[in-house]
Amino acid sequence: MKSLYKLVLVLLVLGLVLVGCQTGAPTEEEETEEPVVEETEPAEEEGPVTFVFGAQGDAVGLDTAIVTDGESFRVAEQGCEGLLEFEQGTTNPIPALAESWENSDDLLTWTFHLREGVTFHDGTPFNAEAVVFNFNRWRSTSDPNHFPDQVFEYYEAMWGGFDDASLITNVEATDDTTVVFTFSDVTTVLANMAMPMFALHSPTAVETYGQDYGTPDVGYVCTGPYVFVEWVTGDHFTLERNAEYWGEVTGNVEQIIIRPIVDPAARFAALQSGEIDAYFGASVEDVAAVEGNADFTVLRRPPLNNGYLAFNYRVQELQDVNVRTAIALAINREAIVDAFFGDAGLLATQWLPVGVLGHDEGALPGFAYDPDQARQLLADAGFADGLNEVHVLGVDDQGNVTDEVVETGVLKLYVMPVTRPYMPDSEGVAQAVAADLAAVGIQTELVSLGDWGVYLDDRSNGNLTGLYFLGWTGDNGDPDNFIGYFFANASTPLPREGYYSDPEVAGLLTQARSVVDPDERAALYVQAEQLLFERAARVWLASNQPAALVASYVSGYIPSPLGTELYKTVVVER
Repeated sequence: MKSLYKLVLVLLVLGLVLVGCQTGAPTEEEETEEPVVEETEPAEEEGPVTFVFGAQGDAVGLDTAIVTDGESFRVAEQGCEGLLEFEQGTTNPIPALAESWENSDDLLTWTFHLREGVTFHDGTPFNAEAVVFNFNRWRSTSDPNHFPDQVFEYYEAMWGGFDDASLITNVEATDDTTVVFTFSDVTTVLANMAMPMFALHSPTAVETYGQDYGTPDVGYVCTGPYVFVEWVTGDHFTLERNAEYWGEVTGNVEQIIIRPIVDPAARFAALQSGEIDAYFGASVEDVAAVEGNADFTVLRRPPLNNGYLAFNYRVQELQDVNVRTAIALAINREAIVDAFFGDAGLLATQWLPVGVLGHDEGALPGFAYDPDQARQLLADAGFADGLNEVHVLGVDDQGNVTDEVVETGVLKLYVMPVTRPYMPDSEGVAQAVAADLAAVGIQTELVSLGDWGVYLDDRSNGNLTGLYFLGWTGDNGDPDNFIGYFFANASTPLPREGYYSDPEVAGLLTQARSVVDPDERAALYVQAEQLLFERAARVWLASNQPAALVASYVSGYIPSPLGTELYKTVVVER
């Protein structure tokens, strides 16, 4: 859809002057002057009210079912909606494409009643069959639109798996506006349904474009307030107001432009010059630079996130808990938080952030900085002279790590190619960690893949063969979406989690997923966190309260703990 620009052309005729005009024809001596028309320049085009946002990186894709990164969701969620959504600035699920719902007493049957008169951006009717189409596509590996080389990671993590493993056992349209879901066990239905990963896409578009759906040439086709117009890879996205939108848009933004600007200094400069109107992920220095400046506003998200250092268990030496613990103790996490997170950083003692059910500061003290103990543990593991070389193992056709060494060399430390809410200075943090590890005799090679999509793809396929940084911003506020997302399926090694496997942890988290009593659930999460700590499954670094810098002429921007800021509330008054 192209935008309708208002064109105003003002032609002012200031005078038509006839000099020496009289009744009758002029004589030879009389001279008739030609009419004089004075023209002014046409008024400048008055374009749509535009909000320009500076993103931390490019999107990976706009099919919300197969992406996991925040930059992709930032774009798609402006125009894509699910049955529920989160109330702005909170983790409270509220109606969206479903007006109401009810559940059975055993919490295994949920009935959703849909809004009438809603259409997808391509004109396809939104109805119960469209809901069934989307959920069947996600949950069934035999569905013709569930392509085997696409990774439906969120569905697998939040709904237990695919096919017979799926917690959703049936989705039925009982009439045009009613959908009934049947579950095999109790789970966090409403919080999951509100997640942008389960936004509903046009069945017509998905079937028409196949695996190209969500790519730059196609974009998204949903029901929301902004329609996809253009994606120029690495440069910008253009979205425009949906004139047929069913809901309320309280802001005045008619056009959204999202520009990926990877370098933090360049983002700050773009805001100062007026090239962009806002951006998230401001550095400590940038926030300090604008404090007290009336031209900018600083907004912060609550710390519903966590950054971490992960181990790939294809590295033979990283299979030793002593080596992993030595790495954890060698890192001066407090100094890293002070240097790169400032006052907004909270040292992470566990995976679940402060405020999430199951977070227990007293029971889980976290790793202390202890380089002497780190050296001792390395010696206990057989590396008294330091860890200077590691061995990467192969993977067989069934996805199992073998005993065959396929690569030998210095331990790789992968640097995230973008900054994220949980990692405000990815390069600085990586360099600090490398220096700390070198101080206890662990040699690393900093590796930068340069592209966010490539980095995430290699992570998903288990190909970040060393240490790597990543993190998480909660999608619905529930602990299952945090710790459960990563470890509830850890009964078998998953490539996307670095081939980590722990059936005991997985069992606790699977049990917690179906417990209703909050105290019982919390106790199970504490047990799982304790095991992750004892086994040094990962090194938790910090939670962050990331800052947005917004031009003073922008209002209505509501920070979300979930990272789901919707621009339909934004007002731009330049």
